Amino acid sequence: MLSWLLPTKSIWVVHNPNKRSVWCSKSDCPKLERKSSYDVVINDDDLGEIIKTGVSKEESEKENVSKRSKRVGAPTVKLHDLGVVAAFRSKKKALNFMDKLFKDNQGASEVKLELSEINIES
Repeated sequence: MLSWLLPTKSIWVVHNPNKRSVWCSKSDCPKLERKSSYDVVINDDDLGEIIKTGVSKEESEKENVSKRSKRVGAPTVKLHDLGVVAAFRSKKKALNFMDKLFKDNQGASEVKLELSEINIES
């Protein structure tokens, strides 16, 4: 039987409230895990000024650097706006998914999941 053709009255959403997308006003916000590098101007007695791009913080702090500018990359953390991990048509499938996820991640970092029912009215 094609159960996906039957009208759905509700869906069950598994979400992690700790993994919600955040807006951060600072370009170097730690929650977004942006990668950064530096552009530097190096004073060389023989060649004059040399411009290097994409160097590490350690290299940008050397003595012969006269100017440095920080470059902040795009966010590397990609999270759902509401922290949604998965959605199911039945509570049983959602609970089975949560149970399997907890078993698979035992001993790993703390996993916090919540289950919400979303009623669909037409």
